[in-house]
Amino acid sequence: DTQSSSLLENMTFVVTGTLPTLSRKEAATLIENNGGKVSGSVSKKTDYLINNDNMSSSSKNKKAKELGIPVITEEEFLSMIE
Repeated sequence: DTQSSSLLENMTFVVTGTLPTLSRKEAATLIENNGGKVSGSVSKKTDYLINNDNMSSSSKNKKAKELGIPVITEEEFLSMIE
C-alpha cells in the first residue's frame, strides 16, 4: 500500500509544527519510503524544512532561514512525491 521511490534520494528533511493531514510520523515514513532522510534538527545538511507555519518563530524555522533552507508546506512536500 505504501509506494516507494527514489524521488527524494540524497535529500534530508526536517518536519516541525502541526501538518494539516499528516502526522509527523506519517510524513517521516513518506520521506523514507521515497529515499529521503529525516533529521530531528536543522543543519546545513538539511534540504527542506516542512512546516505549515512559515512565519513560526520556532528555533527550527529561524535556523532554516539563517541557513537559506527552503521552508515548504505539507502540500508542497506532497507535490514533490506525486
